[in-house]
Amino acid sequence: MLNQDKPWLVALYISGAGVIVTAYIVVGFWIAKWLVGYYAAPRFWIAVGCVAGLILAIINLVLLIIKFVGEDNG
Repeated sequence: MLNQDKPWLVALYISGAGVIVTAYIVVGFWIAKWLVGYYAAPRFWIAVGCVAGLILAIINLVLLIIKFVGEDNG
C-alpha cells in the first residue's frame, strides 16, 4: 500500500541507499585514520575501518529493506 500511494518515497529510499553506504565508509575511514594516528598502528587498519563501514552499511540497508517490505505486507 505504501509503495502504491507514494512512489516518490520509493525513489527517496533508493537514492538514500547510496548516501548511507558512502557515509558509513567515510566514517569508518576517519575513525580508523584517527585510531592509526593515536595508537601509531599499522596503516592497513584504515582499510579495515573502510571494510567495517561497508559491512555496517550493508546491515543497515538490509534492515531498512526488511522494514520497507514489511510495511507492504501488512
